[in-house]
Amino acid sequence: MTAPDPQLPTIPVASKINPPKLEDYRIPVSPGYAIPEDRYAMSAPDLGGESAILAEFDAAVRSDQFSLALQKIIRCRDNVLPALLERLESDEIAISKKAAIALGYLRSPLAISPLIAAAKNPHRQIHWQAAALSWIGSAEAIGALVKLLRHPSIQVQAASAKALGRASLPAVSPLVEALKHNDDMVKVHAAHSLGQISSPLAVTTLIDALENGSKSVRFEAAWALGQIKSPLSANSLARLLTDNDISVQSQAVQALKNIGTPAISPVSKMLYNTSSHTRSVAARTLGHIGMEEVVPMLAQVLRDDEYAYVRCDAALALGEIGSHDAVFYLSQAIKDRDRSVRNAILRALAQVNSPEAQEILNNIKHTVSIPNYSVSNLRDFGDESDFTTIQG
Repeated sequence: MTAPDPQLPTIPVASKINPPKLEDYRIPVSPGYAIPEDRYAMSAPDLGGESAILAEFDAAVRSDQFSLALQKIIRCRDNVLPALLERLESDEIAISKKAAIALGYLRSPLAISPLIAAAKNPHRQIHWQAAALSWIGSAEAIGALVKLLRHPSIQVQAASAKALGRASLPAVSPLVEALKHNDDMVKVHAAHSLGQISSPLAVTTLIDALENGSKSVRFEAAWALGQIKSPLSANSLARLLTDNDISVQSQAVQALKNIGTPAISPVSKMLYNTSSHTRSVAARTLGHIGMEEVVPMLAQVLRDDEYAYVRCDAALALGEIGSHDAVFYLSQAIKDRDRSVRNAILRALAQVNSPEAQEILNNIKHTVSIPNYSVSNLRDFGDESDFTTIQG
């Protein structure tokens, strides 16, 4: 048996060999595709340059993986455009979708024609191709999307209408025409895009769309008018408060709230409608609008309306407004003949949370009820005297 070489270190029998760590493979940033705020790239495949980046791009499944791969594509100094155009024509929907998104972010004019060709195919997932054209945003790309609004396929028209929401004034007129004449699915996307652009030029057509038979079209038209905030639409939106679809009603309320003061007049007129439901909806809407000038009208409803649920809505609306006068009228109605109204007034006062409202609530807590009598120290609002009342 030969003696061990004295120059070689001996390995202890009990020693444990530790596997390499990820930090051992971290490499310095390679300018062009690595994230600039990081000192090191996060993984060894960055060593491979364009091929490794594209491999990572193809393999990305989760959104965080794709986001990182997309950042590397954008910062890559190599020309990855041919490879992305090749992937755009892939039969795999996921690969084609990712390629369209990347081409949109790169904003290369060379990608416009292939994206147009891909967006014309209704048998593929065309939304992302149209969206990529809108991200490029050039006059050529926007013009191509406008032309696609006249494509025979409804799917292509809808994708183009949706993508044009990122355009500006040049897209308003084509979208208005689409909202007038096209299929309901196209109208939904056209109305939403007009709301994103927020041009007053679309108000008249959007008002007409509020009477469309499709609730989805009415919903998007109401949303768009709320984004534009034109006083001209207030009357039409107020009529939508009695729509048979609750989501359309809610969107009309939000649109009227966005419009603000000009919406008060048409909504307040509904407080005198013969339908109790209409009066209830109007009271709630005025509470959402939240302007102090409607307080006297809501106070009248709280005092005089024959239906308890309408008075409840008026009380809660006054609580949402929360002004000094609103608290005063709530305090005057605290002895309403209906228990549900009294409870609504208590909730409204608790919502206001002002010193005056808290004083009224504390006084109510100290009220003692005995059969046929009410013994209370509840005073009129602002009364500084100190006395107790007994009522039979």
